[in-house]
Amino acid sequence: MPSSIPLNNLKTTVMEIAQLLSGHQYAIRGTASLVLQGYDMGVDDIDVLCDKATAEFLKLSYSESKQFKSYFGQKIVSGIQVEFMGDWQIKNSQREWSEVLVPTSINTKFININDINIPVTTFDFELHCYALMGRWSVFYKIKKSNPSLF
Repeated sequence: MPSSIPLNNLKTTVMEIAQLLSGHQYAIRGTASLVLQGYDMGVDDIDVLCDKATAEFLKLSYSESKQFKSYFGQKIVSGIQVEFMGDWQIKNSQREWSEVLVPTSINTKFININDINIPVTTFDFELHCYALMGRWSVFYKIKKSNPSLF
């Protein structure tokens, strides 16, 4: 398992992603989003949620696994693995596909890093995703550390 990405490296890479995707619909999600918002946990890679148009800009291929379907691709940015997911869907425990997950004004917010506004997914959106994935240990860890959300 890769070691956790230092915060400065995470911020530098996220700024490069912001430059690459300027003008496109995307948001940093997963543990990278949470860490950038001040949550204390390890980050091994950066997940980027985007819409179909951004996925096409990135030349991502549509793929489906047992648990996920999306336009998907991986790239190394500043030595860090970045996974892009466009029009992402998650199969829940009832074996039903979720709604299409894309960044919106409701599930994202902006954080400022060196005068660059970076879109990140909200804590409640991450909780929703972790619940859909059945990752309850992470769900409760986030929920416990952020009681103001409930």
